Amino acid sequence: MLTCEKYRGRGSEVVPSGCVPSEIDGTVDDACGVFVASTGDDGSAGTQAEPVATLAEALRRAVEKGAGVYACAETFKEAVEFPAGTKLFGGLDCANGWRWIGETAKTVVTPGEEAIALKVMRGEGAVRIEDVSVRAADAQAQGASSIAILVDGAEAELVRCELIAGNGADGAEGEDAPSEVPAQAPPGNAGRDACSDLDGTPGPDVTLSGGAQVVNECGGELSIGGSGGDGNATNGGGGDVGQVGVEGQGGAGEPATMSLSWSCGVTPGDASKGGGNAGANGPPGEAGVAASGLGTLSSSGYAGVSGGVGGTGTPGQGGGGGGGARGGAAICPGSLQGAGASGGSGGSGGCGGLPGQGGGAGGASIALASVEGKVTLKDCVLKARNGGKGGAGGDLQPGGAGGVGGVGGMGVGGSKNACDGGKGGQGGNGGPGGGGLGGPSLAIAYRGEGVKQQGQTTLTPGTEGAGGPGGSSNVAENAGADGVTAAEQEFP
Repeated sequence: MLTCEKYRGRGSEVVPSGCVPSEIDGTVDDACGVFVASTGDDGSAGTQAEPVATLAEALRRAVEKGAGVYACAETFKEAVEFPAGTKLFGGLDCANGWRWIGETAKTVVTPGEEAIALKVMRGEGAVRIEDVSVRAADAQAQGASSIAILVDGAEAELVRCELIAGNGADGAEGEDAPSEVPAQAPPGNAGRDACSDLDGTPGPDVTLSGGAQVVNECGGELSIGGSGGDGNATNGGGGDVGQVGVEGQGGAGEPATMSLSWSCGVTPGDASKGGGNAGANGPPGEAGVAASGLGTLSSSGYAGVSGGVGGTGTPGQGGGGGGGARGGAAICPGSLQGAGASGGSGGSGGCGGLPGQGGGAGGASIALASVEGKVTLKDCVLKARNGGKGGAGGDLQPGGAGGVGGVGGMGVGGSKNACDGGKGGQGGNGGPGGGGLGGPSLAIAYRGEGVKQQGQTTLTPGTEGAGGPGGSSNVAENAGADGVTAAEQEFP
């Protein structure tokens, strides 16, 4: 009976003579370690005659015994974590004396569902794996990655192994903003007709107030339509400026002098024009930033970059108030001197549209990921498949319509009509969400020390995932970048 040393230390030099199947002509001894077959039983002794059924159980016992694990050239449908210092020898013909046939048939590790198929954990002692084919399933959850092996800060040597990743999953689409346009903003208030305040004593001091300002509240931001100009006996008052912006000027009131031909036209700054100017449209929200870069590699796997959220549109400016008219003598009933008509207030501006959310990153396809590990490959085959597509950015919401201006009051007895308030500006559109980053396809992804390659090791990447388009049919041209494809890719 062969007596085995503890399987601790680096490389194969600590494996007792006669316990490396590929180096002997015949079978290894039961004393070499724990034996595992898919037809075994985890409650059995773990010998060749009574193997356990799962790699997880075999590795647990191997750690306790300080021995290696010997696996049949069969399929094990499980995700496996390798403790530091463990050894796995696959490719054994269990039906014929546990002889090595690794050149023609390997032990297959495939979870059959989304998972990192094989993970090497950090700790003391090198891990050695021979004649194993690790096959990760296609990722299913949005933005998930398919990784065959991840080495987390450990030292590992892989000999005659196949590492085959599945497809990365497509990234999630960014949430759209509401498709319903915000409600139209409140309209301006009407002015008062000339001589409409006869409860008081008509005379040169009588004033008729213009239409009151109106306010539209948009998520904490206000758009205010300017008050209408007052009507007076000797002159009309000018309308107030609509707020949020600078263009919605109030109309000029009718002056006392008769030399100006005052009318309700609309020309900012013109003292002869009394109409309230329309409010300026609100600027649109900024487009969400397009995703770019590599993404990150960590002990949890790969994480891509999502597209940015768009900005909220700015409310439109309130319209300017309309100018008030002057009254005078003998315009009111009984030939009394009274106030002229007052102007209507400007309509408030429409609310800005809400933004689209950013698209999610596509998942990666990675055959071998090494995070601060020390990995050596000898005569191995690494294959990645396709990275997932980046998710599309969410669609924007258009801005709301501005309110119409209030109607100016009517003149009496030959006095002029007061002027209407200006229309509120359109709210700015929300910004479309940015597209997500396409997933990479990498035979080797590493952070820290590069992976050493010996013998006939081959690296075959697949196709990178396309970046997701920006929201609202990529109107802002903010599509995410495509992923990368490479035999080897270093991560910061």
